[in-house]
Amino acid sequence: MKKLILMLVVTLGVMTAVNAQTSPLKDYLGKYVFAAGSPVAEVTLTIEQDALVINSAMGSVPLEQKGTDTFYLAAYDALVIFKRSANKEVESVSISVQGNDLVGTKESTPSISGTKEEEFQHQIWAAKLEN
Repeated sequence: MKKLILMLVVTLGVMTAVNAQTSPLKDYLGKYVFAAGSPVAEVTLTIEQDALVINSAMGSVPLEQKGTDTFYLAAYDALVIFKRSANKEVESVSISVQGNDLVGTKESTPSISGTKEEEFQHQIWAAKLEN
């Protein structure tokens, strides 16, 4: 009986780990750069406790998912929409706040592919601490 319970716990743990690594939120991770003169120069998106978090010079705020590629940024009453390319990869973000549309282009991040989410977040925070 104990072996059966142990196997069940291990199996659930493996399934949870696999699901976290294939999270659809991973598509949005990365750095987005906005046009010169924009109120926000850049934002970085990370995943914390199964939520997508937007990080900028103004702070870190979780996004509330409303639909596919559509999120709500409650702290600023803003709609956040991600745009995808023809090959279904996220290429930009549009943040609609107070009648303004801020569009940021996703920087290519070849070092992200193949790394785990925790390693990626560590890289982002390490880069922030250096600045």
